[in-house]
Amino acid sequence: MQFNPMIQRTYHRNAFTLVELLVSLVVLSLLAGMVIAAVQGVNQTAREARTRSIIDAIDSVLMEQYQSYKYRPFSVEIPSLETQVNSMVDVGFEILASESARVRLMMIRDMQRMEMPDRLSDIVDAPTPLYAAANKVVVNQAGRIVRTTDGKQFRKVFPVSWYGVNPDSNDVMDTLGVPSRLAAYRSRFPAGFDFTNTEALKNQGAECLYLIMATSFVGGSPAIDVIPNSSIGDTDNDGLPEILDGWGNPLGFIRWPVGYLDLEQSIDTAVADDVDLYRSDYAYAVSNATSPALATDVNSVPPVQVRPWSLRPLVFSAGADGEFGIATNPWSDAGVEQTNFSYRANWDWPLDVSHYGNELPGRASNNVPTFPDPYLRRFVETQTGASRRLPGQIVTPVSAKFIADNISNYK
Repeated sequence: MQFNPMIQRTYHRNAFTLVELLVSLVVLSLLAGMVIAAVQGVNQTAREARTRSIIDAIDSVLMEQYQSYKYRPFSVEIPSLETQVNSMVDVGFEILASESARVRLMMIRDMQRMEMPDRLSDIVDAPTPLYAAANKVVVNQAGRIVRTTDGKQFRKVFPVSWYGVNPDSNDVMDTLGVPSRLAAYRSRFPAGFDFTNTEALKNQGAECLYLIMATSFVGGSPAIDVIPNSSIGDTDNDGLPEILDGWGNPLGFIRWPVGYLDLEQSIDTAVADDVDLYRSDYAYAVSNATSPALATDVNSVPPVQVRPWSLRPLVFSAGADGEFGIATNPWSDAGVEQTNFSYRANWDWPLDVSHYGNELPGRASNNVPTFPDPYLRRFVETQTGASRRLPGQIVTPVSAKFIADNISNYK
């Protein structure tokens, strides 16, 4: 057989070329990336849905409790008539309806502080001592009883029958002389709990949410039962559980988010505080448009002073980035976060016309009452620097990007 060079032989390949392998690897990589992105997207959506479900459950409990304060009965009492007889013509004192409404407002706000705590100091602090101004009841020359309703200078200030001061000031775990709900909170603290622990104070909002849910009931069952066990943890290892979001991070909670910038526009500073049914706040007793008795809307440009507005409790998650981007505590004018801030301690409401308006006359100088204030008016007075922040306020312009993925009961 002769070899013919013109005849070409056919060879069969049994392997891929390098180019084919590289193309295959690229295609597989793209497919794997698409699968991973899809899985991550599903996980992200699941975490967000879980977080919204938890926040909605908490919001339902909080709002039911919040609404109850509008019509909750609080008795305003002053000492009995027999103990106040001063002479043949002064037969006693009578509290005014307007003053009764004002003291009741203070009771409501202080009860909110104790029953809906958003910080450990709300649980540690005893009930706020409250005082009411009363008019004399006198007998005129005809022997008839008259009331000196037009003589504010004749008024006298009395302590109101209210929850007693903690009988043992050195024992913050004492459950005597405080509302039953506050006593229930205190009883749940681990023995020897360190209330000054810096790490614990960072998560105090989530810890307070746990206490609220653990002592509330929905349909006869503990409200905490609607929170999955996997969303309850102790990330700071202080012995007090926290409620966690879908990413395993503690939730944030601000009872009075006075500095919150509501992009959903559900906050209207023109809408009066809905627990102040009779407009009894001292802001309504002053006429000066720049009086310290007015509240400051820090989100107006420039900030303006207005009458107290309705504040809805804020429950929120930091989202996927783990950064709130807003202040959960007040910040001083030096930019220092006040993690141990107290609405009760050192909160004297000055006896001057700027704070009391036309209600100033007749108030004894030795009875300077504390004033449970959701609007932090005295704090705003004393902290005037550019770095001051109120609860809910964006910390810095740069941190605004962090709030984009926040999940809250406001949206």
